[in-house]
Amino acid sequence: MVLIPSLLFLIIPYAQAATVPDPPTALSAIPISPTVVSLSWSTPQNNGGAAITGYMIEFKTATKSYTTLSTLGNVTKYNSTGLTTGTTYIYRVSTINSVGTGNPSSEAVATPTKTSAPPKNIPPSPPTGLTATSYSGTQINLSWNTPASNGGPSVTGYKIQYSLDSGNLTNLVSNTGTAATDYSHTGLSTVHTYTYKVFAINSVGTSNSSNTASAVPIQVSTAPYPPTGLTANPASKASISLSWTAPQNNGGYSIVGYKIEYKVGSGSYSVLVSNTASTTTSYLHSGLTTGTTYTYRLSAINSIGTSFPSNEASAVPTKTYTPTGVTAVAVSPTQIDLSWIPPSETYGQAISGYRIDQKLATSVFDKIVDNTGQTTSYSIKKLSTGKTYTFVVIALFTGGVESNPSQEVSATPTSTSTSPTSPTTQPQSPAIPDPPTGLNVTKVSPSSVQLSWTAPLNNGKPSVTGYKIESKVGSGSYSVLTANTGVTTSYLHTGLIAGTFTYRVSAINYAGTGNPSAEASITLASNNPSPPPPVIESSGGILAVINTDNSISYNIIGGKILGISADQTTFSLQIQLESKSDGVLTLNLPRTLIDAKKADGSDDVYVVSSSKQILKFNETKTSDARTLAISYPAGTNEMSIYGTHVVPEFPISILVLVIALIPTIFFSRKIIR
Repeated sequence: MVLIPSLLFLIIPYAQAATVPDPPTALSAIPISPTVVSLSWSTPQNNGGAAITGYMIEFKTATKSYTTLSTLGNVTKYNSTGLTTGTTYIYRVSTINSVGTGNPSSEAVATPTKTSAPPKNIPPSPPTGLTATSYSGTQINLSWNTPASNGGPSVTGYKIQYSLDSGNLTNLVSNTGTAATDYSHTGLSTVHTYTYKVFAINSVGTSNSSNTASAVPIQVSTAPYPPTGLTANPASKASISLSWTAPQNNGGYSIVGYKIEYKVGSGSYSVLVSNTASTTTSYLHSGLTTGTTYTYRLSAINSIGTSFPSNEASAVPTKTYTPTGVTAVAVSPTQIDLSWIPPSETYGQAISGYRIDQKLATSVFDKIVDNTGQTTSYSIKKLSTGKTYTFVVIALFTGGVESNPSQEVSATPTSTSTSPTSPTTQPQSPAIPDPPTGLNVTKVSPSSVQLSWTAPLNNGKPSVTGYKIESKVGSGSYSVLTANTGVTTSYLHTGLIAGTFTYRVSAINYAGTGNPSAEASITLASNNPSPPPPVIESSGGILAVINTDNSISYNIIGGKILGISADQTTFSLQIQLESKSDGVLTLNLPRTLIDAKKADGSDDVYVVSSSKQILKFNETKTSDARTLAISYPAGTNEMSIYGTHVVPEFPISILVLVIALIPTIFFSRKIIR
């Protein structure tokens, strides 16, 4: 049939503005008790460009019209309760977004009986309560609830799909392989909206989808987290050695130094060093009083600000008999650097060097360096990545004696280990973002235009948080159209009149607003242009045939099916519809419902009419069904399909009635082309 493809292009939206969403898919209706039917469905492929906010469920019995059963939130499962046992119920579901309610889904039919019970060994019901939360500028965390029913076999994993902005959904993970109900999606961009849905998997199959959830990755640049693991050890009668671990989160910017505070006894804190201006994680505080308690805390500094203080650590300056302040830092995937402070008590002897031992087990050590010399640092190389190493340092004296071992220190070289004193990236100061590029203005209607642009390639490190749009009319001056659009890269400007409109866009981050983009202009004419092509109504699904226990599948373009009934007295199907344009109705007719046969048992032709006019149709056949694609004119509201039998079958003698009817039909035979 050539007509159907030629009409389909009319269904494509002519503008990029948000529209109502597509219908839900895969609607199922399963009786789970004599009075309850369980409904589930999958979210539509296209949400219309706006987040799904809920669903409307309608139902009816075979002889009634549809009524609203319930309007739900963003869920994909519902139990229809309080039903009459033995009655057939027909359901359909429509998706809702901020624009409105979309067309209904295909129908689903169910008849609760006395023996109805939850089916077993089936795919699980959909996961529920899916949420998407921005964790950083490159990561979104997902979480959801387990299905209400696992279908019998245990849930073994989840399939996760996502879409970028308003694009089509694609698989993120085909099977997580775990029953865990959370997932982190990484490697993302702050200029896109990510939308997700999740399916549960068991050994039988895959469920319908969960609700959808959307998020935009947001990089929140802040001061760093506090340093951790601060320790204070006496280094001599007048000095204390400090060491600590760099913060786990640098706030989005490299650490540029540390602020160190101290107090004496129970006094108040004073600043010892406002900024060490180094990423080194140790410090020697000298010139102290023997026997006095000193307490310390420190804060990390980046280009945004200063962190909260670390834990406190206290020490009393006193003689030391072993190396103190020992630190171990993994500076590469195969190297650990050690450093220490010499003992203050040497018993009148000079220190000739230091021995380094590696701990192999409890109280078991192996000497790995006989004598480092008089240096107070040493690099241990050719280590295994991912393995934790523990060391002690022992001072060697010229008289042949040695100190007790220092406190143990440990470090683990990893694939990302780098030297804290030579970071791979230098600290960057906050900067306003570059201008957006590719600004384009497209006419949507006589009074509205759509703006779109590309995020700046260099956004100045801090994340772009929005865009400022300015406009002017003709040769006038620019005025602010919107101060901040958010992170979207498009904008619909409505309520315009004839004239020339010029636009420019600037990117915004917390440091300020960048320079504007190149200009883009558009002229709206004063005459009324041709209206956009109409959106042809279309729908499809399965429809119960009144007066029978049968249902048939259908698809209609250019109209809407209201009902189908069987008339056994005329061997016909009577179809009620609404149509505002020329269209095509495609019906898949089971031969067990209606057929047309000659006396010798071969296929005869159907007669299809409307208001005593014969309608033209194309037909394809199988052994089980005959499919008609019937062309009809605008305004058609009823249609009849005549065969030689319709369920329940009647004696062949009653064909006389049909034969008598056909001349009447053909009396005003007008073929609709």
